[in-house]
Amino acid sequence: MKCVPDIPFDTENALSLDLYLPNTLTARGCVVYAHGGGFRKGSRHDEVAPHFAAALTAAGFAMASVSYRLATGPEAFSELDQSYIAAYGRRTGAVGFSLSPKLYGTAFIAATEDISRAIEFLWVEGGNLGIASRKTGVLGVSAGGIAGVSLAYPPSHWRERLVMPDAVVAISSAIVQPWRLSDRGAPCLMLHGPGDRVIDIRDPEFGAARATQVGAPVHLVNTGVRGHATQVDAVLDGAGLDGQGSFMDMILTHFSKMLDEV
Repeated sequence: MKCVPDIPFDTENALSLDLYLPNTLTARGCVVYAHGGGFRKGSRHDEVAPHFAAALTAAGFAMASVSYRLATGPEAFSELDQSYIAAYGRRTGAVGFSLSPKLYGTAFIAATEDISRAIEFLWVEGGNLGIASRKTGVLGVSAGGIAGVSLAYPPSHWRERLVMPDAVVAISSAIVQPWRLSDRGAPCLMLHGPGDRVIDIRDPEFGAARATQVGAPVHLVNTGVRGHATQVDAVLDGAGLDGQGSFMDMILTHFSKMLDEV
């Protein structure tokens, strides 16, 4: 694969992306990689990004590893936006999640906005960058997965500001606004395991159950792998469920079904 680093996509907030491309083929579509870190830390340059990119580019996709604002406070939003974010937070807390409120506050909304801007940028510039299709997915880890799923089922006040990806894969994540789920959202594959002390598996299980009730295309796979960051290790090490292929195979199949042009 080849990498085109440091492509600006949001000059106002000094945000850039690193674009990984297949060596010889025009990419069949693009997957945006959103790193983890609790919306407080992390980087598009994290050690796993090139490994995800290697698998995606081998399958013919481009991968854009994107930056997003971190530790964004309420001062970044208007008073009206702040009131909506606070209301969403109260409702998420009332649902009964064990999630830290830091995972569904102002920093979460800022990250969701920024990942949306990256998708819009790729829609406009993708053809010039070697991407044949406008279809775009999101591969998010932990906090990045929370933001990715929220783009598939966006907060109502932000619906006109955000763009929806065509498919989402969320690893070690949760659906923090399950009341937004509907049968019109982008298909989401979620990978999670027991013994996660950051995001308890009961949180994504609650969202998946709500998705089933309303017909939302959300599929949760219990990997059987204990822990939080270990889910990424299992994906990249080639682990999988007996008789169902590796977790990476699941991810590539999910994106292939949703991102290939009909």
